[in-house]
Amino acid sequence: MRIAIPSDDGNNFAAHTGRAQGFIIYDVNNGKSDKVEYRDNRYTGHALGLHNTGDGHGQHHSHNSLLNALSDCQIMLAHGMGPRLVDDLDANGIQVVFCRETDADLAAQKFAQDILIQADGSSCDHKH
Repeated sequence: MRIAIPSDDGNNFAAHTGRAQGFIIYDVNNGKSDKVEYRDNRYTGHALGLHNTGDGHGQHHSHNSLLNALSDCQIMLAHGMGPRLVDDLDANGIQVVFCRETDADLAAQKFAQDILIQADGSSCDHKH
């Protein structure tokens, strides 16, 4: 199984998935997690600086590029994201798991061991 974690520094969770500088990718097998790579975020309107144009939900706000970039992942661990992204990830076979861990490696390991404590859904309303 492959998981993605939004991160600004390649080590810790980003607070908001769409604004993250990138995504840490892990392979999870047999109770272990292995960091595979860090993918720079060249996929979301927020990361590309397009979130302040128009009504905020134009074509730049499509999640297609991000969905394609993460198509090899089955899980995304995150702190927060908009409800549209949650729905789009789910529709594309990527389950969103919210948690409060800050260290990505620790969260990935806990997930692999099935001991990660999940948080209530944490979504953003795009008003800030």
